[in-house]
Amino acid sequence: MSNLFLLIGTIWGIILTISFFLVIFVAPIEIVIFNTRMDLYITSIVQAITAIVIVLILIIVLNYLKREYLKKKQNI
Repeated sequence: MSNLFLLIGTIWGIILTISFFLVIFVAPIEIVIFNTRMDLYITSIVQAITAIVIVLILIIVLNYLKREYLKKKQNI
């Protein structure tokens, strides 16, 4: 039972860390290439791609943690 609580705590810690990173570092990204309307589009594209990649990595890590927990649970 304590392994389950450890897994849940780890998952919440990872989710909060990723959320903090997205809010603090990805949201304020500004790229100044030209002083036109295209700057907003480029900045939005960079922010969206960064967020999507981070979320995909999060999904992979959480899936790995789940698999390891289930392996450990089946061996007991």
